[in-house]
Amino acid sequence: MPISLKLPSLDNNPILLAETRTHKIAEFIQKLPFSDPITAATDLIDELQILNSQKVAFTNRFNALEQYRPTAIQIYQDLLPNFNSASLPLTKNEQVFADTAVQLWQEFAYGYKFALIDLQNKILNINNSKSTAQVVHRAIHAFKEIALVHHLTYRAPSTSLWAELHQLYYCALQQRAEKLAVTDQLAANNVSSVDLVYTQMLLMALADPQHLANTDILKTDTYLSNVAEHAELRPLGLIDNSAGVFLVKLDSDKPPVPFVKNKEVPNGETDILLVTVNLARQIHQHLTLLQEGILPNDGYLPNYAIENHYADLLSRLMKNFGKASHRVFTRTKKSDGVELGVGLMVAHHLINEGNEHLNVTNSVVTIKPSRWQVLNVSAGGYALRKFSTSQASVHIGDVVAVKNSKNKLWELAVLRWANLTQLNQLDVGLELISPSVTAITARFINSAIEGEALLLPEISGLKQAASVLMARGFCKPDDILKLELPNKISKIQIGKLVERTNRFERFQFSLI
Repeated sequence: MPISLKLPSLDNNPILLAETRTHKIAEFIQKLPFSDPITAATDLIDELQILNSQKVAFTNRFNALEQYRPTAIQIYQDLLPNFNSASLPLTKNEQVFADTAVQLWQEFAYGYKFALIDLQNKILNINNSKSTAQVVHRAIHAFKEIALVHHLTYRAPSTSLWAELHQLYYCALQQRAEKLAVTDQLAANNVSSVDLVYTQMLLMALADPQHLANTDILKTDTYLSNVAEHAELRPLGLIDNSAGVFLVKLDSDKPPVPFVKNKEVPNGETDILLVTVNLARQIHQHLTLLQEGILPNDGYLPNYAIENHYADLLSRLMKNFGKASHRVFTRTKKSDGVELGVGLMVAHHLINEGNEHLNVTNSVVTIKPSRWQVLNVSAGGYALRKFSTSQASVHIGDVVAVKNSKNKLWELAVLRWANLTQLNQLDVGLELISPSVTAITARFINSAIEGEALLLPEISGLKQAASVLMARGFCKPDDILKLELPNKISKIQIGKLVERTNRFERFQFSLI
């Protein structure tokens, strides 16, 4: 398989020569304005662009990149908090931080790809496999961070990124360098490999990050970095059970797909398998311990994993890596519009009072629904596109009040996925959870604490019990609450947790 990597053009007559002297690079790093991550990143990007525009000996280029890399990681960690939990669509300022992070890692990807080409052109290289492992590992890691920024901002990594990623791994395979140990400050025990970092990126794609809250995307990235060693990359071979087996086509520009969904005859020369059966078992062990209130002692999870409900995330990951998902409902294309009330407070107000004034922090705010374009519908929900004139902002896991032109009542849904298209259009997916809903107030019996809540009726046909939806962390099972309904007050005991997202919790309850 021929290797074709995207690289910037080289300048044969540069005005500024690339700096490769160790002490000069150290002086440059020391002068960077770390208190201003955008400026620090921009200064480092400028220096890398000079390096990536000139012919430089392999050893000098690689050593310079390695000296810059820890600083880049530090700056990147300072850029992340400025967009990694933002609502969608991002503000212009948040987008600048995200774009800068991508550009920083793009320059490192260019640098290590140049180093790989220089390495391949060397006539004599005694440690070729080891050097290949180091260079390919660094290039794949740069792609991994670019993809992570895309995931955090709900943009799909480009096809060209996937194509180059697979080619880099194929190059390591050809040199038998994929399993060689590589020193990496980000890895457990400071040791990684091409296999490991490549696997981490494949697993993140299979985790379906478009369905995860951005805070959970970061948790998933950290967790997969710890447990990826339990997944296996191997050549094509006999498969007894296709559950947890994914096909990776190294001559393609696509992420891995479940083996059972592949419709083409696999190519033994360029296709490999990613097997996640043992990984799913490891996740299941962690999940079982967390559900019993026990923190696993292997260091794979943070000390606050129980309090932060990591069990919810692990449950989802186990399903993703255990077997291929199947669509429950078929979708029908539509050209219509719907009104949305996004978030518990807005949904509660629209359901309860309609378009009226609400006093918020001593200022009068008009709460209006936002209008969205319907892309397609199914019995279970909608795929929608945000109109450019809409002012709405959303998070994965938001509760959403929905009303189309045919309905007089608000339905209740949950925002399950989001995607920013290449044209910067925001698409979202809603899952309907109730055809009707009542806006109520929930109060604790022995305190003045109260909060907005939504009451979902029993749906006998779906064997769905009545439930109450409130802000995450407002209450817990066995709490006693007083619900103020229109013209009625009920006393309830909170029961089984039905669902938890980063934005709300929904419980069954019993009347007292």
